[in-house]
Amino acid sequence: MFSMLRAGLFASALIAAAPVLAQSTAPAPEAAPPAATAPATETAAPAALDGKALFRTKTCVACHGKDGAKAIQMYPDLAGQDAKYMLEQMNDIADGKRVSGPDARGYPRTQGMKDIMHLVNAEERAALAAYLASVPAPKPRPLDPAPDAARLADGKKAYTQNGCQTCHGADGLKPLATYPVIGGMKRDYLVLQLKEIRDGVRVNGKTKTMLAFAKKLDDAKIDLIADYLSQIERSPK
Repeated sequence: MFSMLRAGLFASALIAAAPVLAQSTAPAPEAAPPAATAPATETAAPAALDGKALFRTKTCVACHGKDGAKAIQMYPDLAGQDAKYMLEQMNDIADGKRVSGPDARGYPRTQGMKDIMHLVNAEERAALAAYLASVPAPKPRPLDPAPDAARLADGKKAYTQNGCQTCHGADGLKPLATYPVIGGMKRDYLVLQLKEIRDGVRVNGKTKTMLAFAKKLDDAKIDLIADYLSQIERSPK
């Protein structure tokens, strides 16, 4: 009987302790995960591309000179040029639409630039064009022999009478949209481009519009117009 009493008391103790045991062995609820936060880079505005740095690191300076104002040989000075025009020409050269005549080695002069276009994407080209357009144009390069006032006057007359100002503006300084500023450009470059457009070597962009005018120009008249345009000083921006 004593054993039965002891067994009953033990059972009662277990029943009383059951809620405590259940509470102590139940797994604790998992903490809620922290709210997800978007990376800061997703909302930050992209940094503006540095056109000046691109110009100096993408080998442009090798042919077009410091800040696009001291080009070598027959390459153009790009400082102060129309941004939309420059971007269009970069794209045309990259796509093979603008091809020039051969240089002294027999290669098209545009080939070197085409070869490095894979280093410059669309956004970088736009940044380059915007930078170069913002740089002051260089002073006119003196010619040897220097043209006298009469020759420059004849050059201006030829420029006007042959319809050049229709698209390029007075003195080649106020072109229509996407046409180049040609006042103050290097003489040898102007001569080269006029002849290549006239002779059908350069056929990209607006050259079809210009062809009818260029065909009327012989070499002597092209030289005359180029002398005049090359000595025009662009106003600082």
